Amino acid sequence: MDRKIVQISFAGNYEVLYDFFTDLDLQIGDPVVCHTVRGYNVGKVVGFVDGSTKATNWIVQKVDVEGHMQRLAKIRQAKELEELLG
Repeated sequence: MDRKIVQISFAGNYEVLYDFFTDLDLQIGDPVVCHTVRGYNVGKVVGFVDGSTKATNWIVQKVDVEGHMQRLAKIRQAKELEELLG
């Protein structure tokens, strides 16, 4: 996959956009883990840019929200079955 530059916003500061490199297949609205100067933070993809000189760090990975929700549902189901069986 080719290297792209995406714009990310972070909770608490939606007005400022940060540019990050990525080679992941991302869409606008995807939550992602970014390597920032303050460590790892979760942000949201808000756009794509060409030729930015502001990008210095990489997106680590896309957050699998759907997979997480499925895990939580399985845990709930297991707990309910456990309560039914006593």
